[in-house]
Amino acid sequence: MINNVSAIEKSNKFATCVNDDKSLSANVKTEILKANPNRKYAAFINTSSVDITLILGDTDQGGINKGIILNPRGSYEINSNNLYLGKIVAAALFTCKLSFVECVE
Repeated sequence: MINNVSAIEKSNKFATCVNDDKSLSANVKTEILKANPNRKYAAFINTSSVDITLILGDTDQGGINKGIILNPRGSYEINSNNLYLGKIVAAALFTCKLSFVECVE
C-alpha cells in the first residue's frame, strides 16, 4: 500500500519527480533506478500479472524470490521512514512491466 505522507512529516515536498516504466525480460536482472543520494521518495507498482522481485543492495545475493516480492498489482514505497539511496534492480520469471516514480528534493 502506498502512503503519500509520513506520519512524522506534515507534507512531502519534491522538486522533481520522474515517472516511467521498465520492461523486464524473463530471468534477467534489470536496473530500474541508479543509486541516487538525492532520492527522497520512490514507488514501484507491478502492472503485470506475474510476481516481480525488487533487489536492493548487492544484486549477486538477490534474485527471483530473493528480495522484495511484488505480487501482481502490488506496490512498494521508499520514503523518509525507509529511505534507500542505492541502486534498485528487478527480476521476474516471465516478461513483464514495472511502473515507478522517483522524486528528489
